[in-house]
Amino acid sequence: MKAIIPVAGTGTKLRPHSYTQPKALIPLADRTVLSIIIDQLKDAGVEEFIFIIGYLGDKIYHYIKDKHSDIIAHFVGQEDRRGVGHAISLAKDLVKGDEILITLGDTICEYDVREVLRNAGSYIGVRKVDNPRDFGVAEIDANGIIESVIEKPHIPKSNMAMVGVYKIVETDILFSCLEKKYNGRFTNPW
Repeated sequence: MKAIIPVAGTGTKLRPHSYTQPKALIPLADRTVLSIIIDQLKDAGVEEFIFIIGYLGDKIYHYIKDKHSDIIAHFVGQEDRRGVGHAISLAKDLVKGDEILITLGDTICEYDVREVLRNAGSYIGVRKVDNPRDFGVAEIDANGIIESVIEKPHIPKSNMAMVGVYKIVETDILFSCLEKKYNGRFTNPW
C-alpha cells in the first residue's frame, strides 16, 4: 500500500497566510495538517508516500526530509495544475500497480484508517453535508455502492460529499482512465 498526497495547490482561500507557506504546512495546534495526515497513515502501517508538489514545493520537500525522515518519500512535481485527477496521474510510474490510498494534503478526516486498509475493494470517503454544491458529490445506491460522482453539481442528486480520501485497489484501471482523460501526457517524477 502506498499513499499519494497531493499538496500542489496555491491555497488562495487562505491568503495572505499561504503567500509564503503551503496550506498543508500552516500550523494547527502546534502541528501541521500534513503532519497530522502522515502520522495518521503511519500509525495504520503505511510506509511509502508519494507527494505531488507544486506551489512552494521546496518547502514541502524540506519539511518531509526534516520532520518525517523515517518514511519512504517520493516527490512528483505538478507544473501545470489541472486538478486532483491530473495530480494523481503523475504518480503512475511510482505506483507500479500497487494499491493506493489517496488523501488530500489539506484535509483532515477522522476515520479508521486501519479498517479501510484491511477491507477488500476500493472506497471513496463521503460525508453528508448541508450544501453539496460546494463539493464533489457521490450518488450511492441502496447497497452503499457508489454509482456516479460529479464535481460541484449545480443541481445535486445527493448530499453525500466526497471528503478527499480514496482507497484504490484497481490502480491499473484508474491510471488507464486518467491517461485517456489527460491524453497520455504524464511527466517524470521531480
